[in-house]
Amino acid sequence: MEKNQVGKKFQNGYFIKDKMKNEIILALLWIVFGTIHSVLASDAVKKAFPIKYYRLIYNLSAITLLISIVYFQVFMDSKKLMPDSLFNQLLGGIMMFAGIFVVYLSLKNYDMKEFIGTDFQSKKQPELTTEGLSEYVRHPLYVGILLFIWGSFGFFTTESCLTTALFLSIYIRIGIYFEEKKLVNVFGKKYEEYQKNVPMLIPRL
Repeated sequence: MEKNQVGKKFQNGYFIKDKMKNEIILALLWIVFGTIHSVLASDAVKKAFPIKYYRLIYNLSAITLLISIVYFQVFMDSKKLMPDSLFNQLLGGIMMFAGIFVVYLSLKNYDMKEFIGTDFQSKKQPELTTEGLSEYVRHPLYVGILLFIWGSFGFFTTESCLTTALFLSIYIRIGIYFEEKKLVNVFGKKYEEYQKNVPMLIPRL
């Protein structure tokens, strides 16, 4: 009887370890995604490959990698950290919907052809946009993404969703730091004033 119990514990221990491996792999995949995304976005790499389709290739590679990671996350085994509840699912669902809506409103401030990388003839000078949601936060697109990923954790309450939310939140915060250094170099004092007057991610009440 005792041997059987020990055997079950031993098997269960391996089962838990195997599940934890999934979260570790997922975390590593997000680190790889963040590293590749950041390296390809750097000015040094852009100058090394001065091709007309660079922006489009950059976006397509990011989307391909993103879909692959999300596919892995959706079909991996992952333990629930909290029991399902109407409150969690309602709050999580509202956050996810709000995140999608904020992303949609944020993208309206972009020239989508230029953003995607299909405007091959454009030689526009960069402009600082402070209208729409950018009037309230400096990075509304990231706000929408953060709302969505944390809402998905609230809705599904799995370790995989928590792993994604944590690693993407860290990556977004690091990315903002380097992105804003670039923006200060491009727009100078104009952007520094914008930084003083408008919060980064959380709007002032």
